Parts: sequence; C-alpha cells; structure tokens
Amino acid sequence: MNGDKRLASEDLVEELRSALDADSGWIPALAGSEGPAGVTTGAALDAVVARLWEFVEAPTTPERVARQLARAAEAADAALVTEGAARYGALGAAYAYVLQARQAANG
Repeated sequence: MNGDKRLASEDLVEELRSALDADSGWIPALAGSEGPAGVTTGAALDAVVARLWEFVEAPTTPERVARQLARAAEAADAALVTEGAARYGALGAAYAYVLQARQAANG
C-alpha cells in the first residue's frame, strides 16, 4: 500500500484554482494577454468551471490543450451536483485532465 497522503476534495479544488490563478496560473499564462483572465484566490468551484470553459473556447488556447480542459470542465461540473465519493472522483478526474492539459501544453 502506498504511504502517500491522498489529496482531499478541497485540496483538489485548490489545485484547479492554482492552475487558473489570475496572477500565477499556467492556464492564463498559456492563453496570453488576449485570452480570458484567471480566477481569484478562493474562487468557488462554479467559477472555476465557468473559467475552464472560457479557456476551452478561447482562440488563444491550443486545440490539444483545449480538449483536455474541456474534459476537466465536464468533470468539475459533475462535482457540483454530486456528494461524497462521487464528488471526490469527479474532482480527481478534473485534476487529472488539468495535468494532462499541462503535459499537452509542454509537449
């Protein structure tokens, strides 16, 4: 068994916020000054979902990244209407898609 600590649901939301952070997030940096703005610290999950969709639709977001961000947005959106293990699973999927989007951006 792995001794690493699992991220809690709120930690996963924070990781999503961090990727979208207006000042330091990699997603707004990738989209550039012509793209959407990032989110503020402590943004609610529904704001994170909305902003993910804005980046998906932004012409400055590379297509290979936008595909992964769309999947992240769908998963995060599902987390808004679920509870418990289902919510945790949806948030975990959203985070995994954001990580895949970052790999797509770097590769």
